[in-house]
Amino acid sequence: MNPFEELKQGQKYSKKDLATLLKQPTLSLVREGLYHCKNSDSTLFFVDLEKKGKEERFHFDDFFQEDFFHWDSQTTQHINSPKIQEIVTGKRTPHLFVRITPKIKSITQKFVYCGRLVYSEHEENTSKPVHIIFQNIDYDDFTENDELLNIYLWKPSKIGKTTKSKIDKTGVVSKRRKQVYKRPNETERKGLVTSRVGQGFYRQQIVEKWDGKCPVSNSNLKQILISSHIVPWSESNDIERLDSENGILLSPNIDSLFDKHLISFEDNGSIIISSKVDEVNQISLGINSQIKIPVSEGMKKYLKRHRERFNEKN
Repeated sequence: MNPFEELKQGQKYSKKDLATLLKQPTLSLVREGLYHCKNSDSTLFFVDLEKKGKEERFHFDDFFQEDFFHWDSQTTQHINSPKIQEIVTGKRTPHLFVRITPKIKSITQKFVYCGRLVYSEHEENTSKPVHIIFQNIDYDDFTENDELLNIYLWKPSKIGKTTKSKIDKTGVVSKRRKQVYKRPNETERKGLVTSRVGQGFYRQQIVEKWDGKCPVSNSNLKQILISSHIVPWSESNDIERLDSENGILLSPNIDSLFDKHLISFEDNGSIIISSKVDEVNQISLGINSQIKIPVSEGMKKYLKRHRERFNEKN
């Protein structure tokens, strides 16, 4: 049996664990971020997203954007380095292992297995390190694994850093994602069975856009929050269905009010409450006329259409 088939996405591994599992005895002694397996054509990528204690030596250029992974090579490598070329041409298969921080309270953290990578492109004029963009072909759009979700949603900006990369994959929908994306059924959309599976990567985009929090209730309990389309799926075209500007992350009761056009929002974010929701229900549902949510420019065209339906129904 191929030992790599035993790797489980989202599971944590130390280098010592992998040395035993993959039958690579020297792996447990390796400190570098790359390990070229001796008994297979696989290369292991070990990535720390936060470079604690190494800020002066390393840039913050390792992170996910959609199902693409930005990666800085070792500082001795360029795009024509032999081992890099083996990866670029597909002669070697990269396996990605990521942890956000190397240590928590002096305890060394294990790496989360994120699956296989395939070369997509590299940033011209970068060398030592060369900056490469890979597609993570095992990216799990429907994961319920918080370890994976935290890695997928991590960005340098979360710790006040910026990337040097000029390549931006934000909003890029890969062919793989188009193939796996599906319309959520009513149970999935409402989160009664699962709050993540129904809308997969679209939900991840909405969670990231709203920083994992409902802007009305301030709840950050991701297990119950719903990625609600402003303009419903049935009234949206293919582009609008996948546009994160057409989404708000809402608590279940707020989502229900919004979905039934009992509330809406002005372009400045101020809430509009239907006269059908009396003061007693407003209090019990946790809404009031003073609520205001942040509104991006891209949301306004969708909110305009939502208000039109709101006015029709009230």
